[in-house]
Amino acid sequence: MTRLLLLLAALVIAMPAAAQRELTIVAGGGQLQDHMRRTLFESFTQRTGVPLRDSSYDYNVGPIRAMVQARNVTWDVVMVEAPDLIRGCEDGIFERIDWSVVNREKFLPGGTTTCGAGAIGWGVSVFRDVSRNPNGPSNWQEFWDVQRFPGRRTLRRGARMTLEIALMGDGVPAAEVYRVLATPAGQQRAFAALDRIRPHLHFWTGGQQPIELVNAGEVAFAVGFVGRTANAMRGGARFDLNWDTLLFSFDYWAVVRGSPHAANAMRLIEHITNPEPLRALSEVWPINPVTAAVANDPAVRGRNPLMMSNHQHRGLQIDTEFWLDQGPELEQRFAAWLNR
Repeated sequence: MTRLLLLLAALVIAMPAAAQRELTIVAGGGQLQDHMRRTLFESFTQRTGVPLRDSSYDYNVGPIRAMVQARNVTWDVVMVEAPDLIRGCEDGIFERIDWSVVNREKFLPGGTTTCGAGAIGWGVSVFRDVSRNPNGPSNWQEFWDVQRFPGRRTLRRGARMTLEIALMGDGVPAAEVYRVLATPAGQQRAFAALDRIRPHLHFWTGGQQPIELVNAGEVAFAVGFVGRTANAMRGGARFDLNWDTLLFSFDYWAVVRGSPHAANAMRLIEHITNPEPLRALSEVWPINPVTAAVANDPAVRGRNPLMMSNHQHRGLQIDTEFWLDQGPELEQRFAAWLNR
C-alpha cells in the first residue's frame, strides 16, 4: 500500500504544472474584474462545479505567445483586444472557438471572429466641460472648426482613430472613411486635415489624460474613452459626452492554444456571454455587452443610460482588418508627422 501511494505521488509530481492547476481566466483587472468575478466567474463554478481562478494582465499578449511557444500554458481564457486576437489567431496562439459549444447567434454583428467571442465594447468620443465651454462641436467637422469653436483639442497619440477622425473632420462620411483611407490620396488628405489645425492640437497617451486636461482647462474639447468619461459624469463631472462622434470596437474572450482545459474553457465562454450572468453584472457595473439580448434589453439600457450599447448605432466601428494590414506603415508615418 505504501509503495502504491509513493508511486501515485511520484506520478503527480511528474505531471506538468499546467495539468494540475485550475481553469484560469485572465482579464484587465480593476473594479470591473471584481464585479465580473462575483457575477460571471463564480456563477460558472456554482453551475458546473468546475473550479476557476482569475488573474489580470495589461493586454500585452507577449506572455501568451511565450507560453504557447514554450508549451507551458498557464492561462486558459483571456480577454483580448481585436487586433491582437486576429493576429494571434493567424499565428496560432489562440484556439478556434468551438461554435457547437458557444452559441454564435447570440452576439451583436461583429461580435465574433474565428478565435474570439465578444466580451465588452469600448470606444472614444468628444467631450467637454460644459461649465467652462457651454457650447461645443456636435460632429467632427465642427470639431475641426477652430474659428466657430475656439480652443485647444486633444486626440490620441497614434494613427489609429486619429486618421479616421481627421477624414471625418474634413467632411468624409463615416461610411466612406476606410475606403478613402485605404488610398494614398485619402491618407494624404487625412494628414493635410491634421496640418490645418495642428497649432490647436494636443496628443495624449494615457486613458485618464483627456479627463485631466479638460478638468485643468488645458484643452476645451477632448477625444477620450467613453467609459472613463461616463464614470466621471457619474461622479459629478459636468461633461457633455457627444455620441455622434463615437468610434468603437470590441474586446473578445479567447482560448489560449494548448490549454489543457480547452473543453471547459469553451464552456466558460458560453456561460460568461449568456444573458443571465451579464444582466447580473449590469446591475452593479455599466457594462457594454456584446451579447445582443443584454445590449438591446430596455431594462439594462434604462438602468445605464451612459453605456455605449445605447449609442453605438450612432458611431463608426473601427476596422480591425484595415489596421492589421496598413497599421504599421501608417503608425510610422504618423510618428514622423508628429516629429516634423
